[in-house]
Amino acid sequence: MKRHPDVKLLASELLFSGRIFELRRERLRLPSGLEQDLAVIDHPGAVAIAAELDDGRLILVRQYRHAVGDWLVELPAGRLEPGEAPLVAAQRELEEETGARARQWTLLARFYPAPGFCSECMHVFHARDIEWVQGERRPHDHDEEFELVLRTPAELCAAPPADAKTWLAASLLDRRPDRIQRTGDAHP
Repeated sequence: MKRHPDVKLLASELLFSGRIFELRRERLRLPSGLEQDLAVIDHPGAVAIAAELDDGRLILVRQYRHAVGDWLVELPAGRLEPGEAPLVAAQRELEEETGARARQWTLLARFYPAPGFCSECMHVFHARDIEWVQGERRPHDHDEEFELVLRTPAELCAAPPADAKTWLAASLLDRRPDRIQRTGDAHP
């Protein structure tokens, strides 16, 4: 986990280590002298892919999210493997979750979904020039089940998705100058 050089770590205790993240209890001292006791999740980072078809629709996945007790429609996404570059992870996840590959990749956004308690950094990529994998493709993880859904960024903005990464990507893509000029929409 990244730490700022001006902040002194006084104690760190591993409370849980799992497949996706570690949970730590840490005590630290800020430059002002203030000491804090925190529980933090150390996460390796993640990627999400706004894969756009030629007709402007995004390839999304519908999957069950137990933490919220519901089925959500989201961008394909996944965590970074140790030492894996974000673009490589995005290419892997797109194929595993959707059976698609892209020839053009652009970093759309990089953000921290919950910096108050989690170190996860999310890299959101815009993928274009999509091709569907013929024959053998990378299998998705054994504990994942997906249904493919296609929606335009405008449709997602009109009925906002429940998760932040999908909403952010749809909002950014829906407000692109090329999309505004092509559709005649009057977005600010």
